[in-house]
Amino acid sequence: MIKTKKVRAPVRIDFGGGTTDIHPFTHTHGGAVLNCGINRYVVGKIIKTSENVHLEYTGNTPTSSGLGTSGVMNLVWLALISQIKMRKKGGVSFKNKMQLAETVYSLEQAMGLIGGKQDQYAAAFGGINFIEFKGDKVKVKPLKLGKKFIKEFEDKLVLVYTGKPHFSGNTNGSMIENLKKGKNTKNLLRIKHIAIEMKDALLKHDLGRFAELMNEETKEREKLHKSIVPSKTKKLIKQGMRNGAVAAKVCGSGGGGCILFLGDKRKIRKYFGKHVIDFKFDFQGLTWV
Repeated sequence: MIKTKKVRAPVRIDFGGGTTDIHPFTHTHGGAVLNCGINRYVVGKIIKTSENVHLEYTGNTPTSSGLGTSGVMNLVWLALISQIKMRKKGGVSFKNKMQLAETVYSLEQAMGLIGGKQDQYAAAFGGINFIEFKGDKVKVKPLKLGKKFIKEFEDKLVLVYTGKPHFSGNTNGSMIENLKKGKNTKNLLRIKHIAIEMKDALLKHDLGRFAELMNEETKEREKLHKSIVPSKTKKLIKQGMRNGAVAAKVCGSGGGGCILFLGDKRKIRKYFGKHVIDFKFDFQGLTWV
């Protein structure tokens, strides 16, 4: 007899605060990230037969996009093999999502992977979240923004794939080495505070201020390491700003992958064409399908 189960989880867009979720910064200063889940998913399937167990993944995001895909895959894998209990309506409980996200992060650290915690929590919870990291403690705070403003916000965001694969371990490793040498602390503290200010701007429905903070986040992030905003990315950002965008931010740890633009969606989409990754916010997070 063949038994099949499927689970899915969203990738994320990080608006601000990325890299402050990485040890040792979380333990020395505490981190803060503002991110959202989007309706681009990793879907995992486990197929059990009398003889073996087969696991497979599918997804609809480009390779090395800077959207936290590897963390999502690991979360989906753990949910499948642990057969995490679900609620009657198909969702996974808050407690179980927290446990899964933390376990995935611990496993990644044990494997020697260099990265932070935000991807796992964004995938587990979905929605627009302000996440705080202090030592080993994590607080996930969903933002209650109202349907009308969420639609307005969503209608001003455009995600563009640069065509250049991004490898977070490379850029994260360089940044951690700089941090150990006492470099970049000031920049990271500002990046952390930008995430806090972004959260406040959204709660006030102030997209003008949010746009300013997006641009500042990219400028501060560029100071962390020269590989974060390569020449091709800079060129694409300039082109976007000339074609309807008022703000731009590199996704993830940069170095390639995706750029998030905010502005006139129609103009930005028209200019970048096939390089646009269409999305809407996901508010389910990890769920059985």
